[in-house]
Amino acid sequence: MRQLFNVLLSTFKGAELVNMLLKDEEALNYLAGAILMTFPWLGIVLGTWGFIWGALMLLAVFLVGRRRGLPIATLSLLIGYVAPLIGFGATAFKLMSFVPLAGLLGVLGWHKHWPVRVTFFWSAALAAVLGTIPTLPFMVQGFSALTASDMINTTVQQYQASGLLAMMQQQGITEVQVRDLLQQGIQIYALILPSFAALLALVEFGFVFYFVRIWFNEDEGRIPFTHWRLPWYAVWGAVLGIACYLLGDQFSWTVLRVLGINLMVVYGALTLVLGASVFVYLLQSPKIPRFLKFTLIIASFIFFYFSVVSLIMFGLFDLVFNFRRLPEEL
Repeated sequence: MRQLFNVLLSTFKGAELVNMLLKDEEALNYLAGAILMTFPWLGIVLGTWGFIWGALMLLAVFLVGRRRGLPIATLSLLIGYVAPLIGFGATAFKLMSFVPLAGLLGVLGWHKHWPVRVTFFWSAALAAVLGTIPTLPFMVQGFSALTASDMINTTVQQYQASGLLAMMQQQGITEVQVRDLLQQGIQIYALILPSFAALLALVEFGFVFYFVRIWFNEDEGRIPFTHWRLPWYAVWGAVLGIACYLLGDQFSWTVLRVLGINLMVVYGALTLVLGASVFVYLLQSPKIPRFLKFTLIIASFIFFYFSVVSLIMFGLFDLVFNFRRLPEEL
């Protein structure tokens, strides 16, 4: 009982210390600066680079940039990134995330009083591009035949151990067909890996951006989900993706084709979220009868695939037509 009390007491003291630190703006500013200058190196040495590590650095960028200015944030971040590049060389590009650099553009937008949607769009676009950098060496090299074979063999063995392979064989699916499907899956994964990295970077940046706006009590307040929207010219990214894919496919330009596919995957996910925002906005409209709202909800579950495609199209065309008549920001 005494040990439990000591643990609770130490936990309370630790929470109180963290609370005091957060309220001490000067100490928090120095802590954020130290994070920017040390986390890139420590992340490689300790092997802690990941979503949380990058989010903490991005949070530090916003904190230093807002309170101490963009030049100090830029200098601190450059020192943090240059040190591991000198120490580890080109290997550092594979181990580090460069998404926190996009926070500098977000800070610039805040200082220049850009509209929120404009600041988020350009900063998030930069974060997505920077997020793909660690995947570029892999895209150049690709999966070796030995690596792909090992992955397939491991997966097949797991299927055998779980009895899943036997169930497939009872359904008329042979082991050779399973191996062919796994081979195709590996090829698809290698093809769209940059888009997954870009989407993860967008989620990381969006989460921190939203949190920081709440923390600093922005005058415009929180933007409700039903009002989420990107600037109209964001649609040109989707147009670029389609154009790159068609041109790459027509003239057998692999790089252009892969770029187009990854852009379309990223925009598919983005417009799905924006389409869901439009859909929820319409459901909250008092002009639509409740019976029709209920019917739309039920139909969206019954025809799930069609609903997903519809939401993507809604989100895409809303960029141009602004179905909700929200104020446009240039």
